[in-house]
Amino acid sequence: MNVPASPVTATSHPARPTFTSGAGQRRDIVVTSSTPADAAATATIVSISDQDWYISRTHGVYHIPACAKDEPYAALVLSARPDALDIGDNRRIPFLISAREIACDLVQDLPEHGIFVCAGPRPTPDELSAAASRRDAFYLRLITEADVMWARGHSYREISDLHRRAAMSLGMEREWAYVPVRMVDCPACGEKVKPGVAVCKHCRAILDASKAARHGLGDGTSRPASGTANSPQTPRP
Repeated sequence: MNVPASPVTATSHPARPTFTSGAGQRRDIVVTSSTPADAAATATIVSISDQDWYISRTHGVYHIPACAKDEPYAALVLSARPDALDIGDNRRIPFLISAREIACDLVQDLPEHGIFVCAGPRPTPDELSAAASRRDAFYLRLITEADVMWARGHSYREISDLHRRAAMSLGMEREWAYVPVRMVDCPACGEKVKPGVAVCKHCRAILDASKAARHGLGDGTSRPASGTANSPQTPRP
């Protein structure tokens, strides 16, 4: 029985003969293709996006991490992965996918988000600059598109999370990019305040002493409680 040629550009080893079991079913015939020249090499996916990306393929699920706020980029280093082509009739052709082939396949729809495959093990300043330019140009197009949709009907439903992400990433304030923040209760007066504030805007209570000290806020700037005096009181006889 002849085995169809492998679609991979490699020379396949001769197939083993077909054997039949007692039930008349044939065993799997495995055809192993030769290893590509760059299969052992690694490839690096670089991201300057503030978003995590999860991409699924038959040879695995890949996580492209978000770039941390204080870091220039995030990187995912890939190596070669095995896969198999099912040609039916209980036959399959295993082959090896090189790291660069995997990387280019994963990022094919993501360059406008600031994600790319760098030429070397680490990105160069020119590669990072080009990625930032592509991302910013894409974000500006999204902001213009959202402006047009907002002017047409002032509907938040037409504005996607991607539009809001573009405006926030470029620091461009837009009415349609408003993101509601869950407020918390001030432990002193009970009024609603933003989480993480140093001083309550209602009662001037210090809610975060270390943060207040860094900004020159403290007991000296807070308002004295009603009925108290600035100088010590003389005790009654």
